[in-house]
Amino acid sequence: MKTDFVELIRRFYEMNRQELYTYALSLTESKDAAEDVIHTVFLRLLKRGKPPRELRPYVFRCVRNAAIDELRSSSRNVNNDSLFDLDRAGRNNTMGLRLQVERLLQTLSEDERECITLKIYGSMTFKEIAAIRGVSINTAASWYRRGLQKLKTVFEKESS
Repeated sequence: MKTDFVELIRRFYEMNRQELYTYALSLTESKDAAEDVIHTVFLRLLKRGKPPRELRPYVFRCVRNAAIDELRSSSRNVNNDSLFDLDRAGRNNTMGLRLQVERLLQTLSEDERECITLKIYGSMTFKEIAAIRGVSINTAASWYRRGLQKLKTVFEKESS
């Protein structure tokens, strides 16, 4: 295996690990499954031996596919681990807000929730989201806008 390729993948992982983990966790709802998905994807990527044309969307799409495979074949009990239970620092101060945001995200369709997760927590462009999901840029943007509007409506309704 080429040293340059391995170094490229190592740097990519270091720069994107939190976003990839958050995305995998949002799909699997299990910390263990999310970690397994990430490891599987990077193992397969290293076995591939060469980088794809657009590495970032490719890896996120692989994470999505591996998460779906994990959910289909999983015999483990789903823990429904929190999307925001990623760092223990400051947990007590913001737990109420985290739980509220997480609950609000669960009111969205799967497409809207995934798009918002990729856009906000994954810092993805609509072009990248479209490539990951295999849809048009306009569809990805519509999911995002529709999801945000639903979140706003639910939040305003609960706040009044």
